[in-house]
Amino acid sequence: MRLLHVTHQYPPAIGGAEKYIADLSQELAARGHQVDVFTSRSLDYQSWKNKLGPYERLNGVNVYRFRSMQRTWFVWQVLHWSLGKYWQTHSRGYEPFIFFGGGPLCPGMFAAMLSKLPEYDLVHLNCLVYGHVAYGYRAARWRHVPVVVTPHAHAEQETTYGIGYELDVLHGSDHIIAVTEGERKFLLGLGLSPLRVTTAGNGLRPESYPARDMMACRQRLGLPGDAFVMLFLGRQVEYKGLGTALEAFIALRKHRPQVRLLVVGPESDYSRQLFARHHDITGVINLGAVSDDVRLDALNASDCLVLPSAGEAFGIVFLEAWIVGKPVIGPNTTAVSTLIRHGQDGWLVPLNDPAAIVQASRRWVDSPTLARQMGENGRRRVLQRYTCARVADVVEGIYLQTLRARQRAQEASRCAPCA
Repeated sequence: MRLLHVTHQYPPAIGGAEKYIADLSQELAARGHQVDVFTSRSLDYQSWKNKLGPYERLNGVNVYRFRSMQRTWFVWQVLHWSLGKYWQTHSRGYEPFIFFGGGPLCPGMFAAMLSKLPEYDLVHLNCLVYGHVAYGYRAARWRHVPVVVTPHAHAEQETTYGIGYELDVLHGSDHIIAVTEGERKFLLGLGLSPLRVTTAGNGLRPESYPARDMMACRQRLGLPGDAFVMLFLGRQVEYKGLGTALEAFIALRKHRPQVRLLVVGPESDYSRQLFARHHDITGVINLGAVSDDVRLDALNASDCLVLPSAGEAFGIVFLEAWIVGKPVIGPNTTAVSTLIRHGQDGWLVPLNDPAAIVQASRRWVDSPTLARQMGENGRRRVLQRYTCARVADVVEGIYLQTLRARQRAQEASRCAPCA
């Protein structure tokens, strides 16, 4: 198949949706499909600054990057104003302003799609909340190319699925790929046909996560060998729950002084202000953004992962913890509640509830055997269900199904005048 994947950002940009489309693209290219990616030149969705070059070939995938309008303070103000008005009135007249403020606005990408789309069998749009999906969908419809969408919808964040043009894409695309069963059920609740929504999930390449000696990893990271290490892994932004995790750590450490908190992920103004307010706390190591090698050290050095995020469509970091045998604590949200099996491979806790995190993690501090058992349960599940190969099998089947359905429709349309 000749496939075009369209996404807001692509590695080396960091993010779950970015990793999803990159892993999928590489796996399908390795199977002999032609996979091209259209994306922005950005590494940061906050600003959409053009940092990367126009083209590179990565692991068999042709990656074409297009210049985007930058998201300045004024653009952010337009976005906040228009969203406020939209939720008050639900008037579609505010949608152009939301589209303008959301980005990435890449006129060159839109022009390239209008020109090149007939060369592809199918277009796959990734991450519904951003504007590239809206104009990618229009271009595909105008050029009569089948459209598959992975929305990464956050049920608790209506902005990720509930704008008028987002709903148009969901209802008008040939097929929707959900990454969790919770997301699928939510999408069906929006009126989508069960025949058009399939759960595929996210995946890892197990060989990319070799087991490492815990003590050696701790030594490299400056962690005590006898500590119980809680790992926060993700962007250090408010919605990821960093503040909640820090409050839980502070409370837990009062009674379990051997606990340490290891924070890994790109810093933000929010995180810098948060840690400035808690400058006197001991037992916290904040590594910020790190290389893949240090990330692997952090995963192996930890005893558990804590990510009480309010904005996860899936949470690939849960898989990363499981694959090295670590149990996880995550939020009891629509998507994550169908990923983590409470009491088997992790604990589900209410949002913004440090006390629940304390109670859950304390069970592992007091019973390391239980923590190891739950981590191994998670590892087995990843190997059975959440590998890149397994996810690509499902998506490849969706593509073929979509193309067959389009072919049948075209044949029926050609025969209709003869009936």
